[in-house]
Amino acid sequence: MDPFRAFHTKIQVLANLNENIVNSHFPEELDHCVVRRKKPKTSAKADNSWSISSDSNDNAVPGPATISRGPPRLRPPLPQEVTELILRDLSKVELLPVLRSNKALYSVAVRVLYRELAESSPSRLISLLRALLPQTHVHPHVRKLDLNIASLECPTANLYRTLHALLRRTTGLASLSLDLPKAHSPVWIFEGCSFKLRQFSTSMHCSPALARFLDTQDRIVQLTLRGFQNDTMRSLPYLYMDITHTLTGIPGSGAIEILKKQEAGLEPFVLSPGALPRLAVFNAIHAGPAVVGEVVKGRPVTTVSIPLFSTNARRSLDALEGSAVPLKRLSIISFDPDAPNYIFEQVATRFPELEALHIVVLLAEFTNELLLAACQHLRHFKRLKYITCVATSSEESSVAEEQEIAEKWHEECPTLRTIILPRGRVWFQKPARISSDRNWECLED
Repeated sequence: MDPFRAFHTKIQVLANLNENIVNSHFPEELDHCVVRRKKPKTSAKADNSWSISSDSNDNAVPGPATISRGPPRLRPPLPQEVTELILRDLSKVELLPVLRSNKALYSVAVRVLYRELAESSPSRLISLLRALLPQTHVHPHVRKLDLNIASLECPTANLYRTLHALLRRTTGLASLSLDLPKAHSPVWIFEGCSFKLRQFSTSMHCSPALARFLDTQDRIVQLTLRGFQNDTMRSLPYLYMDITHTLTGIPGSGAIEILKKQEAGLEPFVLSPGALPRLAVFNAIHAGPAVVGEVVKGRPVTTVSIPLFSTNARRSLDALEGSAVPLKRLSIISFDPDAPNYIFEQVATRFPELEALHIVVLLAEFTNELLLAACQHLRHFKRLKYITCVATSSEESSVAEEQEIAEKWHEECPTLRTIILPRGRVWFQKPARISSDRNWECLED
């Protein structure tokens, strides 16, 4: 027997006992869960044998007024908002007994159970969709959907139709993440949907159809585009050789040439001027300068993550200057082998108001000489607090050498608080109250 049922049974047993005994289990000032019963009338003889004399009754001090008591309450005494915060700490498995306890807890637990739904297994996703569709009473409670079926080679049209039906019913959806197979971009699943997203992440291609959908989402604050864009294919064709083979079925460079011919006749990704008025965070995983510029231009974007390719790296950085407000956080993943020679200079001259800068270089190395040469560019930053510079490196660097780099960087940029250098060491400034020969300490120390 669960604790709640045992407690409820105990209360029912106590209710059948003498009222004074029951009330002794509760504070006098609280609303009791027992209904007072009228005492049966007794005969005069019985009254004479058990009652107190009239004189003593006249001198008795009157007691407190009787508190009216209602029926037993099944609803928790806590506000629903507090109960919901408590239930959020439970797993979905632990929430199941709460759902079966009573109606009051069910109304709160059902909101917590269906608020965030995430699934990465295709088979379990199908079961989830089939189970959710008939339950119309839970559709308004769904706030976040995170679905990943990228591992599925060829999803059926029926799967997309089922997903479309669910998206049309979840009118309160605020966060949506869809990771689909590389060659699939079924934007039609958004037709007829009335939700207003705040966060949206998708692997769909940046097509005119996707742009039209984004035009209807005026509440999006965070946007992530993970799809492969047309200009990206031209920027870095050899890294995506397997992708082009998937899209066309033709191996080698012949697939790339066919893609270029197809792209020449495609319509560009264009947003309306009034689209995404609240956009603040933009993450582009494979997009080139055309898509980056179209999304950022004229919008209050303060946090950006973009890739840089060898043929258009500077144009991608130029595209970020179209933001309506200064950038505060910038993350760069560079596929350009020449990036260490220009990355600090190009970023510092364009975005002096940055507070955090994260640079990941995949096809090149950062030598100690290049890191020291970056000092002259770091002085352009006015508010930079956090900087990360990660790259593959064939040469080892001692702690003393990295400490020298960190201290010189701080001399040129006094606002720096945390530095991560290519070897992965984290450097931070020691508090002034601690006396030491070294101003900067490594996390490994």
